[in-house]
Amino acid sequence: MRSSFLILCTLLCGSLGSRTLFDDDLRELTEILRLQMRCGYPDRGIPVLAPAQMAFKSIDISTDSFRCQGNFTDLSIVGLDGFEFHTLQWSNIRHTIKFDMTFPRIQLKSSNYKLNFLSLWGDGVFDLELINLRAKGSFIIRPSALTHGTHIKSWKVDWQLGKSSSKITGILGKNALVSKIFNQIIDEFLELLINDNPNEISQFMEQLIVPPMNSVLENLAWYEITAIILGLVKGVLPVEPIC
Repeated sequence: MRSSFLILCTLLCGSLGSRTLFDDDLRELTEILRLQMRCGYPDRGIPVLAPAQMAFKSIDISTDSFRCQGNFTDLSIVGLDGFEFHTLQWSNIRHTIKFDMTFPRIQLKSSNYKLNFLSLWGDGVFDLELINLRAKGSFIIRPSALTHGTHIKSWKVDWQLGKSSSKITGILGKNALVSKIFNQIIDEFLELLINDNPNEISQFMEQLIVPPMNSVLENLAWYEITAIILGLVKGVLPVEPIC
């Protein structure tokens, strides 16, 4: 179960339609993940992910076009367990996972944030909902010689956003009217930023997601990953979350 949950976390980090390409064993793993996210796996440093909560989170990410720097206090992320996989494939030859998934709603809240992003800065309450956030792409899992674990490489993922709902305060000061106006601009800007700048957004999300994924994978042996994904390990998947 421990190895299973670690693999499942990498598939996220975060229902099937018609003509879905989906291996039965992987489908079973993702459904177990949905349940286990409520409990996490503290022994391996994996926190509860449904919802994900952090007392403090700093951020400093740069792409070719922009930089986002700041921090969040009492950060909460709701909706990570609402994922819907449309396609999920494993190539045993290339050691590649290909996927197409959607998060119907992700709610990000913070009792206090401090951010500098492009020409905007803010210090207040953070409240942002992302609606129909889609991730489509692939990554390769490779053995790590130094740790005898594994790591992610060749992260190639495109992101698309349906829309957002921003209710952030403290944008460019404490004036509520200014924040209201900028929230309307943010909703339009986020959709354009994510959907029209695939390279920059892919870089941004890679820096945000891949390092914590690799921290988990460095303690997971290559044979454990392939055995679970290929269905060679039987009888280890529970029918309910282990907390």
